Amino acid sequence: MLYVGAGGLAAQLFEDIVRSNQQDVVFWSETETSNSFIKERYPIISTDEQVIDYFNNVSRSFVLCVGDTEKRKKVVERFINLGGRPVTYISPFSVISQYGVKVGHGSMILSDVEMEPGVIIGEQCLLNRRSQYGHGCKLGAHCEVGPHALISAEAEIGEGCLVGLKSVILPRVKIGNNVIISAGSVVSRVIPDNAVVSGVPAVIRFYKKK
Repeated sequence: MLYVGAGGLAAQLFEDIVRSNQQDVVFWSETETSNSFIKERYPIISTDEQVIDYFNNVSRSFVLCVGDTEKRKKVVERFINLGGRPVTYISPFSVISQYGVKVGHGSMILSDVEMEPGVIIGEQCLLNRRSQYGHGCKLGAHCEVGPHALISAEAEIGEGCLVGLKSVILPRVKIGNNVIISAGSVVSRVIPDNAVVSGVPAVIRFYKKK
């Protein structure tokens, strides 16, 4: 498997990869990685020519290990143009219900995530470690959820949202598109598109430019 990126997000995946004894692992990075433990254990490629060769001769599948949402979109497009296809990554060390859960194409679920039945996750989402998802909640495409965040039962989150570290979305709350929820916030009411919220309970601080 080709893991695209060798920075902080790749470092989080590294332990999963080692513990699950994955074989034929290759990383990609255009710059020198500061994670020496990655390059000491696995090969790292860096050029488009090497990527194309990998796609043509090994596998066209890749896992995106890029944390920044906007950069993720650009990198995915680039690697698709090189002939690859992004695949969903679900850590074998997370607890995901087998009943009614749907995870969109190219999304990433890190270790120690807990997900109850009926959860729907859009494509290209990033769900960080120890985040929790109550039954029937929904996340749109291109969302990022921080570590230890809680999305309660039947809450609905639009596309392109960022849910900060240790935030809590209460049951059945609806959140619009492109919303930022600051770390430690507790969201108890409807949040419109493009809002930036924080606090306990969370209040709208300002709106992002569209």
